Amino acid sequence: MKLLIVFLLVTISSIQINDESFEKVMTDLENLESYIREYRGENKNIYSPLTHLIVCYIRLGGYSTQEWAIAAGSIPEDLEPFIKAKDEERGTTAQATRTYRNMVMPNGDTVDFVHMFATMNGLEYSRSYSSLIAHLVGWGGDDEQLIEDIMDQEGDIESLMEYAKNNFFRKKGEFDEGDLIADLDAPILLDKKTDDNTFADLMRVYYNKVQSDEVRVTQFVEFTFPSLIGESDKEKFRKEIYNVYNKNYYINVLECKAGIRNGSNSCIDPGKLVEKYKPHQKAAVYVVSDFFCENYKPSIPPEEEEEEKEKEKEKEEEKEKEDEKEKEDEKEKEKEKEKEKEKEKEKEKEKEKEKEKEKEKEEEK
Repeated sequence: MKLLIVFLLVTISSIQINDESFEKVMTDLENLESYIREYRGENKNIYSPLTHLIVCYIRLGGYSTQEWAIAAGSIPEDLEPFIKAKDEERGTTAQATRTYRNMVMPNGDTVDFVHMFATMNGLEYSRSYSSLIAHLVGWGGDDEQLIEDIMDQEGDIESLMEYAKNNFFRKKGEFDEGDLIADLDAPILLDKKTDDNTFADLMRVYYNKVQSDEVRVTQFVEFTFPSLIGESDKEKFRKEIYNVYNKNYYINVLECKAGIRNGSNSCIDPGKLVEKYKPHQKAAVYVVSDFFCENYKPSIPPEEEEEEKEKEKEKEEEKEKEDEKEKEDEKEKEKEKEKEKEKEKEKEKEKEKEKEKEKEKEEEK
């Protein structure tokens, strides 16, 4: 198993994939999902989930080695000719979903489309296999590439971090903006996907809104690093994310292949970090963990949210009671006023009677 997976990300940098307009890609994605639904309907012996068949089909356009099959599964052999036949029959281009890479979304984001679906494939497949793969196929694998980007530089952790941020992270290389957004959005979109909706519908809604770094990172952190939920301390972020990265066997193998570790036996044993690259490794991981920490805006935990709702409800009820009391008080005041008016009327009547009596007395005299 470990021998087969050691080259999992080696071919990423050589993939050549076309750019394309958002709506064209969505139309192709819509047709692809429709055809895969038809395929499952016609093949009752296919038990692979719909989502797996979609993301795996697209992933195979750029990540098709045996190692990826182990990490992210496969599709039935007759699915590819089925999609091809449907395209030819209906004059569509669903197969083209495998060829799209950097796409400019309606909200201005640039996303590596195939990379995002490959990440989703690894994530959904790793649910029943290994969380190590989930980190490898997304941010962890890209972070290892960032180490490779800065390996030729010398310096301490802080200076290497500056170099990585100024020259590579979110700019170029294997951890550019398109890769970062793909890594962040993959678990968010995958979480929203059910058999009752489509990826095209989800993406049209998602990418027609401005998605800030804060929105993306907050959801990503809470999906990926549950121990950091509610946390804001930069050092705790660094420690947790570094531990997750550094203890991942498959990432260690990639590091060994790049010469960052001194492994043996074709890197099946990835070995220890080469001394001179220790600051490079921490610099690359800290660049990413600091980005996560700076943009993580924790949502209210469910229990606290319920407590907040209860408090709001109590406040509303209290306000209603106060409003009712005020109304009752007003009514009482009005009654008192009416009573006072009645008393005044009675007094006036008494005065009138007194005057009448005085007048009668005067007349008698």
